[in-house]
Parts: sequence; structure tokens; C-alpha cells
Amino acid sequence: MKHYLICFDIQDDKVRGKLSRLLEKYGLRVQGSVFECSFKTSDRKLALEQKIKTLLRKSQYEETNVRFYNLNKDTIKYCHDITGQNIAQLPAVVVL
Repeated sequence: MKHYLICFDIQDDKVRGKLSRLLEKYGLRVQGSVFECSFKTSDRKLALEQKIKTLLRKSQYEETNVRFYNLNKDTIKYCHDITGQNIAQLPAVVVL
């Protein structure tokens, strides 16, 4: 299982809203434009990436940015919030 932190910066309100709703189907929103997602197969991640690319084509703004950060078991064990609490163990959500 692969775990990712997906972050975005999108100026277009309509596209940003659609992307948020799409990502809510794949993972857990941890901040306004940050999601934790887990995928059993790389095909599921690639399918999501394709949906995002299609959605971004509709944006009238050139300044759009979506990033996928891989969270492996070594990085996850060092993740914590500002209070020092460990972040809940992934997967928060599993997409089949």
C-alpha cells in the first residue's frame, strides 16, 4: 500500500472546489488544500492523477499546482503536529 500527501494551490475557485470534492473520495482532508490518501495499487493513483489533469485543463489560470508526496513507513513515524502528537497511522482511508 502506498501513502501520499497531496497538496494543491489553485486560484480558480470552481476548479479548486471540484478538486477538493474529488480528493475527498480518495482520502482524508487534513488541511484546506492538503489530503492524506492511500492506494492499494499504482493504477488507482494513476487514475486519480489523470482525473486531476483533466480537471486542471478546465482552469483559466496558468498558476495551478498539485503535488504528490510519498509517505513511506520511515517518514510516517517521524510525522507529528505542532503539539508534538504523532499523526494517526495511515491509512486513514483505503481506496480499493
